[in-house]
Amino acid sequence: MNILFIRLSMTFEKLIKIEQLKLDKIKEPKQRDEILKTIQEKYIKEINRLIELLNKSQDAQSSELLKQIKETDKLFFEIKGIQVRSHILFSRHGKCTSWGQKKFGLNPNAALSEEAMRNMERTSQSTGNLLFYFPNELPLSIGVSPLNRALQTAGLVIPKEIKNAKIAVLPFLAENSDAPSGYDVRSIADMQKLYNQLSFWTSPIRKILLKLSLWIFSDQDFDLLKKGRKTAVEKIQEHGNKILLEERDDVYQDLDYAGDKIEDTKIFIERAAHQDCWLFGHGKNFKAFFQTVLGITSDFDYGETRRVYKIEDKNNKSSLFVPPYVMFIDQETGKIRGKYTGLIGTSLQKQSEALSDGEIYPDVSTAIAGLGMPVSTPEHWEEQSCPSPSTEVCTDLKTQHPESKTLIVKNF
Repeated sequence: MNILFIRLSMTFEKLIKIEQLKLDKIKEPKQRDEILKTIQEKYIKEINRLIELLNKSQDAQSSELLKQIKETDKLFFEIKGIQVRSHILFSRHGKCTSWGQKKFGLNPNAALSEEAMRNMERTSQSTGNLLFYFPNELPLSIGVSPLNRALQTAGLVIPKEIKNAKIAVLPFLAENSDAPSGYDVRSIADMQKLYNQLSFWTSPIRKILLKLSLWIFSDQDFDLLKKGRKTAVEKIQEHGNKILLEERDDVYQDLDYAGDKIEDTKIFIERAAHQDCWLFGHGKNFKAFFQTVLGITSDFDYGETRRVYKIEDKNNKSSLFVPPYVMFIDQETGKIRGKYTGLIGTSLQKQSEALSDGEIYPDVSTAIAGLGMPVSTPEHWEEQSCPSPSTEVCTDLKTQHPESKTLIVKNF
């Protein structure tokens, strides 16, 4: 295994050097394009081999293979004249099934399964290998959904060696859901508030499901949820700043959030500079972002972690780059495994217009801008105005099918 791994990585590096020498000698655009196409095909092939090795490897070998996958990405960027400006990880929460923890959507703010929590107890010992930068260069920036299962996942997955992260609980990372299991509700009063706000004529399913949950669950159930949430938050805070609001003895909550989750996520990414960012959230929310921004329509599995590079080419054009693989945390073993997709996605960025008054969300912008700063109270956040984002992502909605072996590159 080790001999095979070394031979493969050395072979790829040697191939890249050979192709680089060819590029240095050739100026004709068509010939250069052919060489770059060959390089991309070899990159895809090497990634596929490394993922196969990763999925057969043991702990020590897994660590080296995860590093080699990053190095392969770097080599590919270097020969194409691409600079990495930041690195973002999107992680869906661990196992929380519809029939088990979510009770077919009726269980409010559903938590992780106990089995998943046990199996991920040691995961944080290896997740540092997913980071692109050295943590001491610039602190890791972490955004977490306020829902229990996302907080619990973050508490188990954030690399154990990280102690200086900038952490924020962000309402735009909450799930896109019509059921109470996907709401950031923390009491019967919260559910009653949402129920009263809904019209049966415009949201009949949501109204009915909330009513059923109000009949079935009590504040005692929410007390158990809060206990689990606080345990998760205490673990998260070991890695950086406090996110527990003293006056509430809980993390930040915004039942009235009405922002554009995709736009707010893009703002978060745009503000990242030469650092790792890690977002912990939910399948439908993340799927909507990837579909709208990158045209990638595949679902997120439990514990799936997708890598997105913010890059800049020789012409100083900025874009998002999705490599031809995804990582995931095996919910039975807690180990990091990979899935080869064979697809590369990119999305061009451009200057954006300022937000209108109706699109201003002080709580979100302050949370993003103040990552790592002392925790402010909600009352203080309401006094802030939202700075207009400087850029936004311009998308092409071409569809990619991760199961396909065909390479699709999105051109702009």
